[in-house]
Amino acid sequence: MSRCEDAVWASLYDPLALAAPCRDRCLMASSYDRRGGNHDWSNYLRVEGNEAVLMDADGPGVIVRIWTADPQHGLLRIYLDDAREPTIVAPFDRLFEQLPLSFGIGGESPENYARSAAEGLAMGRTSYCPIPFRQRCRITIEPEDDYLYYQVNWRRLPPDSRVETFVPKAAPSPHAAAAAELWSRWDQGADLDAFRTEEQTLELAAGETRTFFSADGAGAIRRLTVQMPAQADPRVAQHLAENLWLIGSFDDDETRDPSVRAPIGPFFLDYGHARKARSFLLGDRGDGVWYCRFAMPHTQRARFQLVNRSIVPTGPIVIGIAHEAWDAPRPELFRFRATWHEETPFGPDHRDYGGAACRILNLDGRDNYEFLNVRGAGRFVGCGFHVDLRDAPTDRAAGEGDEMFFIDDDPSLTLYGTGAEDYVNDAWGIRGYSGPLSGDDLEGEWGRDPRFFGYRLHLSDSAPFYRKGRFTLEHGTGNNCSGRYRSVAYWYMDPASMRTRIEERRWEEIRNGVRPPTSPIT
Repeated sequence: MSRCEDAVWASLYDPLALAAPCRDRCLMASSYDRRGGNHDWSNYLRVEGNEAVLMDADGPGVIVRIWTADPQHGLLRIYLDDAREPTIVAPFDRLFEQLPLSFGIGGESPENYARSAAEGLAMGRTSYCPIPFRQRCRITIEPEDDYLYYQVNWRRLPPDSRVETFVPKAAPSPHAAAAAELWSRWDQGADLDAFRTEEQTLELAAGETRTFFSADGAGAIRRLTVQMPAQADPRVAQHLAENLWLIGSFDDDETRDPSVRAPIGPFFLDYGHARKARSFLLGDRGDGVWYCRFAMPHTQRARFQLVNRSIVPTGPIVIGIAHEAWDAPRPELFRFRATWHEETPFGPDHRDYGGAACRILNLDGRDNYEFLNVRGAGRFVGCGFHVDLRDAPTDRAAGEGDEMFFIDDDPSLTLYGTGAEDYVNDAWGIRGYSGPLSGDDLEGEWGRDPRFFGYRLHLSDSAPFYRKGRFTLEHGTGNNCSGRYRSVAYWYMDPASMRTRIEERRWEEIRNGVRPPTSPIT
């Protein structure tokens, strides 16, 4: 197995692998509407004979995710390198049975709707099995399906990467076996790591700030757990979850720009919805204990605080920290960041969903809701978001908002998806499920009082950026819908690219006449 494939597999089971810098580019082939509208199915690159081409990419690279809403039709072929015959060939609805790390149902039917509701399963069909290639990857379907939603995420590797092309049914590597074992343990509800956790109990009065962890030297926080006190009134519990803030600072963070700053509930993917998230790295353990397994490395110091911005005392909070001290710093590792964002974007709220709403065009993403907008070098590794449409004039197209990622300055590197439910590996609306890398939930009723939640962890399909990254979601098709949007973005950043350092460098250059005052911050 090649070094590149090792790194992809490692990111699926070792959280610390996400902090390592890389030279990859993330890209996606999808059925998005090339005009920027909402006709986001069966848009192929071209047709060759009887085969429609979904993806045609030059290597070296590796496919890291395949998703579809409806794999019930057609014969899928994956051609790798210069092979005249496909390396993988299967009826599309059977492909995912051949690939490990696959989940979901796939296919719109009354039977699948009933199964999804009864078992809490995603309606989308998804595989995270890495498929590396050295020279080229071409994916086709025959016959051409005129109603196919699809996404294929892949990573373009540096030209000097050592890659071994995917071989079906090859003996699994130790990395692949470790990832499969983790997936199995997650499915069984077992503890995913064995780090020793130190627990403490503290209470905060309204308006109080308390430091609950501080360490000098090099190391990494490997697990964080929080158990909030039971509350007789669920409104008080929700008030605390939204107004008790988690603040984390590493190394030379500025006081007003900590690495972690978010309300404690949303940080752990809890926005008050009924179906609690339980992912590989974040969520609710099932007994009311929130957990985070993102690795948080530091070279000089680390500190965590709770800030009670609520109007009530917290009661006793049980906090657990698993901290790993290192003999020597690892300055090459990026720093973990968690960024809270909230907006109430405006949209025209067209009621004729089948007419004007679907014809609004959006290719530049200018008015999209932003999970994260940052300059510097880093890696986007996931987000959780909540959309409240109870006060919106209409909501029919809210779930149709596409994810749009703008990375550095090359428009060809933009990832353009096919809808919010597709982004979280669901399909045909927000069905309600919790998976290892994604999930969603819906409360209320469409057309009356809907609120929906979603999360997606980008592990093997993380999105590195080198100068700047903008990660967004349309608020409805063509930004048609109004509402209240809240989110936490999880990402890693090169400490040399910290915002305050970039701003200080720019002002120093302006002071010395190196650049004009009107130049952008770069």
